[in-house]
Amino acid sequence: MTSGPGPATTPGPRSWPRVGIRGVVLTISAFALVVPLASIVLLRIFDDQLIQRTEGQLIGQAVLISEAWREAWRVETDADIAADREWVPPERLGDLYFPVEPMLQLGQGVLPPTVEPQRFAALREGPAWRAGRAVEPILKRAVRMNLSSVRVLDAEGCVVASSAGQHGACLDDLAEVGQALRGEYAAVLRHRVAEGQTPQYDSISRRGRVRVYVALPVFSGGEVIGVVRLVRTAIDPGKALWFDRFRLLSVLLGCALLTAALSLFLSRTLTQPLRDITRRALGIARGEGRRPMTLSGLAPKEFDDMSRALDQMIGQLSDRAEYISEFATNLSHELKTPITGIRGASELLSQQWDSMTEEERGRFLANIEAGAERMERLVNRLLELARIQSAPETAEDVELVPFLESLVAGYGAGLVLEIGDSVSNIRINPDHLDSALRNLIENALRHGAGQPVDLDVSMRGERVVFRVRDRGPGISEGNRERIFQRFFTTERDAGGTGLGLAIARAVAETRGGRLDFTTDSSGTCFELLL
Repeated sequence: MTSGPGPATTPGPRSWPRVGIRGVVLTISAFALVVPLASIVLLRIFDDQLIQRTEGQLIGQAVLISEAWREAWRVETDADIAADREWVPPERLGDLYFPVEPMLQLGQGVLPPTVEPQRFAALREGPAWRAGRAVEPILKRAVRMNLSSVRVLDAEGCVVASSAGQHGACLDDLAEVGQALRGEYAAVLRHRVAEGQTPQYDSISRRGRVRVYVALPVFSGGEVIGVVRLVRTAIDPGKALWFDRFRLLSVLLGCALLTAALSLFLSRTLTQPLRDITRRALGIARGEGRRPMTLSGLAPKEFDDMSRALDQMIGQLSDRAEYISEFATNLSHELKTPITGIRGASELLSQQWDSMTEEERGRFLANIEAGAERMERLVNRLLELARIQSAPETAEDVELVPFLESLVAGYGAGLVLEIGDSVSNIRINPDHLDSALRNLIENALRHGAGQPVDLDVSMRGERVVFRVRDRGPGISEGNRERIFQRFFTTERDAGGTGLGLAIARAVAETRGGRLDFTTDSSGTCFELLL
């Protein structure tokens, strides 16, 4: 009987497959890499959102200013107000609403700061100028609250109203103004020229590094009659974060707690299974009883495999220890009888040699020789069993037909061989196969009541089945549970060692097969599956 695998590890409750150490480490590393990258991306997105937020504010102001200036312009020109109100941009025909959406992003590029205008209007009279003078007081009052610099330009791109000077300056050479004069909304980013020290975070001035410029065309009768141009420094991310510092600190605290939790999770995931396995190994070293190891469901796959391997090793060592203990007990029992007989016969011979007859001397010497022969058979069979169970098998391809024909030839008419048509070769140590079959055949011959023994060979899937059948009286009810025990034999006086069937079964088990039997009053059939 070979030592079987130990009990499998009892895994902890889990609803997902185990992840290996490499997977855990790579996941944590990826998380550690993604966090700063995500922070950079989010900061860029946040910066764009702040710029678009500023642009949206400027668009809202520009729309109101353009409508106020246009109304004043209409009064000065006596334009058809009713007809003008029906006008819709050509690309938005059929739309009830056509809002102007913010579109600026840092990725579109930042232009250089503006320079002093090179051209000024020679004539500063007309409806556009009069309308500009009408709305300019509003612009100057509003700038104290919205901090946006406003310029209202006529159809030539010259300033007719301003919140802070530059009257008459012609700005049509600027990209956003030129696009607005063509009837399209335009917005650009320009670098900000630092003026004095950087404002404090709690200052009303913005600390941004770029300024947002928007230019909204003003239409009347489908024609561009002017442009409203606004500019303001974009909201600085640092200043925006300063105003939200308490919520930001809460988020940072949450991230710190999450990082600490991940660190503790990683530490526990990697170290707790090691401690469990170490504690179990030390317990085994102290002689504690054999019990399955349980790991938590979060243990990496490698630790799970290690615990299973450790349990299997423990089981094999335990089975091997039990095997050795049982083997030693059986061996001492089996050798005790011949040793006792040899010792008794030798003592009598040494003490009473002269007084014994030749017949008596011969009988005692024969007893000694029989005991020695029995011990020799036991030792040889035990060595054979040990080699099969312990030594690595040297397998080779065995051609079954010539192998079996050679085997049967040694038994003459007492053995009848029948080989199925589909029998193929088998990969096995030929000595092991020979030993298993000879033990089964000789066992059948001894118990076959002198009748021929049948050896049938066939295939069962990819396995080979050997059936050895005798026509004896069958195995008694009381012996059926004991026939595979080592040293059990009913023919001890005839030289039986009780190891033949154990050897045959060991050959089957070392190859993942099995040895079974059926018996009744008409005979016994052993089935060896390899």
